[in-house]
Amino acid sequence: MRVLLTSLTVYSHMLPMVPLARALQSAGHQVAVATGPALADDLDGLGLPILPLPRALSPTEMASDPAFARNIGLGLDGVPLPELNMMEPGAAIGRLFAGLTAMRAAEDMLAAVSGFGPDLVVRECTEFGGYLLADKIGVPCVTLDASPLVPIRHPGLLPRLNESRVTLGLSPVNDTSALTRDPWVSWLPESWYPAELRTAAHRYYRAPGEPTETLDPGIAGLPADQPFVLATLGSLTGHMVSPETSPLPRIVEALGTLPCTAVVALGRDADPADWNGPRPGNVHLASFVQQRLLLPACDLFLTHAGFGGVREALTAGVPMVALPLYADQPANAQRLAELGVGVVLRPDEADATALAAECRQVLHDSMYRLAARGYQRRILSLPGTDRLVADLTTLV
Repeated sequence: MRVLLTSLTVYSHMLPMVPLARALQSAGHQVAVATGPALADDLDGLGLPILPLPRALSPTEMASDPAFARNIGLGLDGVPLPELNMMEPGAAIGRLFAGLTAMRAAEDMLAAVSGFGPDLVVRECTEFGGYLLADKIGVPCVTLDASPLVPIRHPGLLPRLNESRVTLGLSPVNDTSALTRDPWVSWLPESWYPAELRTAAHRYYRAPGEPTETLDPGIAGLPADQPFVLATLGSLTGHMVSPETSPLPRIVEALGTLPCTAVVALGRDADPADWNGPRPGNVHLASFVQQRLLLPACDLFLTHAGFGGVREALTAGVPMVALPLYADQPANAQRLAELGVGVVLRPDEADATALAAECRQVLHDSMYRLAARGYQRRILSLPGTDRLVADLTTLV
């Protein structure tokens, strides 16, 4: 079986597909990832072949095509324009992902797949080009639901989606049920989804594979006589949030007042040597942290509530303090609170004192830890990747 995986040119969107791609490879299937050239080095390092899509731009590349950026509602810095944030959610998703972005990706995919000939397309849920391609060439299209609480099946996106369909010679659709013709794969149990977001197409599996790398010795050797806290704000935050409004200095200050050992990830492009904020002795600063590897050793995760980090923390049974910043993060954070596995703070209202108080509460109140461990057991009860791969082969 030849499987084409499709992703926006955003590292955090591509990453959840990697374990599935490797599982498919291990089962003897051919895989390739269709995405923008900006992710070529990352995919090469992960041992996955890329089908580069020339016009699939990363957020930091928008200045190279101002007309495209404007059309989809982004500034030349890749940050959403105010008008996009003012649109009804479904319409904003349609403009950003299901219109010109999807059409260009699908056209580039059609040109790129002639030598690959996919039997199956697996797309991450915000990437609509793969959905269009699958319909055009007549193969199944499975969706990996990597952003479950984003309104990616909202009726408001249909006008943009249908524009793309018509441009590619496909008939328009009347509702979003066309997007769930084939399975939607989730790495979390059904209970993560509010009732109104559950569909008959959803299938629930345990995310494959444990990390194989070894932990950074500088982190492995940190003191083990106090609770251990990890704080990260994701791979895009440095691009989306200005240094003046970033909560990172407040996070470091807050953790410095707690009886804990903490690791704070500043961002891939941020050198700790250049950090001008507080440097408490119990807080280790790093550019990048092996989050998935480290989380099982943590007592608390301080997070922006991006879905990848939320899923990994739940899988590790770690309670959270959430500082949602943009996109699906407020919805993810609210869901954490509803499930009793964490607390939520508004970043614009959370000073170091408030942050420290919430972290102290979650560390000291066993209710959060027990709820997180309970949710971990639900995840462990899901079928594994071998079952998912077997289920995918039945679609072809």
